[in-house]
This record gives sequence, structure tokens and C-alpha cells, in this order.
Amino acid sequence: MSEARKFADSDTHMRLASIVYEASIRLGAIAPERAAEKSAPDRWSRKEELGHLIDSATVNHQRIVRTILEDQPALTSYDGDRWVALHEYQSSQWTELIKLWLAINEHILCVVDTITTDLWERTCTVGDSAPMTLSALVGSYIDHMLDHLGHIGIETSDLGKGDFEKREWIYPDKPADTDYLINDLIYRRWSPRVFEERSVSPHLVRTLLEAARWAPSCFNEQPWRYLIFDGSDPEARERARACLVEGNAWARKAPVLMLSVAKEMFTHNGKPNRTAQHDVGLASENLVLEAVEYGMVVHQMAGFDLEKARHEFSIPEDHTPVAMIAIGYPYRGSTDDLPEDERKKELAPRSRKPAAEIAFAGRWDEPY
Repeated sequence: MSEARKFADSDTHMRLASIVYEASIRLGAIAPERAAEKSAPDRWSRKEELGHLIDSATVNHQRIVRTILEDQPALTSYDGDRWVALHEYQSSQWTELIKLWLAINEHILCVVDTITTDLWERTCTVGDSAPMTLSALVGSYIDHMLDHLGHIGIETSDLGKGDFEKREWIYPDKPADTDYLINDLIYRRWSPRVFEERSVSPHLVRTLLEAARWAPSCFNEQPWRYLIFDGSDPEARERARACLVEGNAWARKAPVLMLSVAKEMFTHNGKPNRTAQHDVGLASENLVLEAVEYGMVVHQMAGFDLEKARHEFSIPEDHTPVAMIAIGYPYRGSTDDLPEDERKKELAPRSRKPAAEIAFAGRWDEPY
């Protein structure tokens, strides 16, 4: 960022970014059926209120751009109720609305990032309003957003506050250094060891399991099984934590642990299923990527006492415990506050073997 660039309102760009990314996570914790509820026939549901914020984002994106590019533009107002009715947000998928709201605001963030000191003082009018500065226009957009997010039911008192340059609000983003463009969820997925002290809703746990449920498997056997330790039974979660080896003691702070288990025999013929653990891995990767979609983090571990887990949780002999899985929300504090060994692990770059070592062209060891 140029030294000449200066943001208003306590670094507006960083404030808006913090609000948008954190709010998207909190919105994702609202169950779809709750998002569709109406308190009265003539009141917006949470879906429709978020739809209104989508409309507000599209309108304000244009307002901001025009104020940057034009001299004192006269900007139009819009009828929020008619826009919401036109788009039929009530029949939309809740998760798709969250994605759309996030995407449009990321577009706005790109524009706000170009605003220099002199541009903040440019003026515009909206409808029959008095002239307002670009700084006031963006500030009004943020206030309007926070107001409606509060109506939707998420906590907003802590959104957009704090020293975000020190807090590194995008932590734990550690994108992959890829040779080719890949799916964004894969690009962003990694395995932190530090979690925010925050519970995970049962709705989100079931959402992750739903993603796992739709993985492919040999003969559609679906050999995956998951034991869930989400704190609803504190004693069971403590027993699961006690199965972790000392090197994975950090995972005892995760709000949710799961234990993946493979059913080793085919149901249709009773014979060994050679791909059972492979298929459990496919299901768990579905679960991991779905967690990334909701702003959560997952870390899978082989480091646990398999036989202790089998005994503690009465796992049948023809089922094999595969991995202990830590699930939660990413740590949002400063990495400077972490113990040195944890800090080094969290900040270490991601790395992978080159494709030439894993992919062969027609015969062994002939790089593809």
C-alpha cells in the first residue's frame, strides 16, 4: 500500500473487511430453517433481510465507483421492499445468499482499497439528500450493514473494532503456492493447531457430517463412521481428549473432536473391503472442505491411542479407528501472543512435493 494512501474511520478498508469476514462466519452458524422463519407475514425473514443487504451492497458498489470517477454525481435511491420481493430471496438457499453477500462485499473492498486521501472528500448526493462525502457514504453503508446484521440476530458489538494490522484479521489464511489454479477451498485449506475459544453449533456439526455423507465409495458401501465429541457430553469429550498422544495435546483445546472409523467388511458379501480406509479419507476430506466453506478449521491426526479409543468407545472389532479430528474456529488474536513453538508452526509456509515426484507418465518414475 502506498504511503500516500490514508483511510478514514479507523482504516475503513480494514474495518469493513473485518466486519464482512467475521459476519459471514456468524451468519453461517444460523440454521437454514431458522433463517427462513418470519415473525409476521409482512416482516422479512433473515433470508430476506440478508437479501436486502445484498441489494444494498450492489447499489453502494455503484455509488462508490461513481463518486470516485465522477464530479458530484447525483445518485438514485431504491425501494428496498420491492427489490427483496423481486429477487425472491425467501426461496433462495441460505448458504448461497451468504456466499453472494460475501462476494459482493469483497468486490467493494477492492474498490475501497483504491481510495486515496483526496478522494475521500469527493461529494455526491443520494436521492434528495444533501451533498455527502465519499467517506460519509462508505461510513453510512457500514452502519446500515451493522444495523441489519443485528436484526438478523448476530452479535455485532465487537465487529470492526481493534487494531487489525496487529491482530491480522485474515489469520489463519495461508494460501497454497500452486503451479496451477485450483478450487478455492483446496487453495485455502490447511491444518492449524490453535483454535478460538468458541463453541461450534450442532447445526454446523451436522452440516459437516452431511458433506461427509455424500462422498464416493466402493460399491457405495459408505464405510465411514464418526464418533462426535462436541461437549454435549463433557465426560465423553474428556475421554476422547485423553486418547491423544502428548504431541497432539494442543488438540485438547478444540471445541469439537471427532473420531473417524472404517467398517472393514463389505455388507453385501461379508468380505474384506480393501478400500474402506481410503473411502473414509474421501468422506473426511469432504468434511474438511465444507468446514473451510463455513470459515472453520479442521486438523486430522493419526497421533492417538487406537486401542484405548477402541476400548473407551466400544468400537466393534471389524471397525478400525482411523483419525482423530479437531474442529473449531480459527484463532483471531495476534500470533505474537502464542508460545514460540506454536507460533513457528502456525506461521511456517505450506509446502508440497513437486508434481514430478507424485505423477508418472505411463511408467514408474517417468515424470508426467
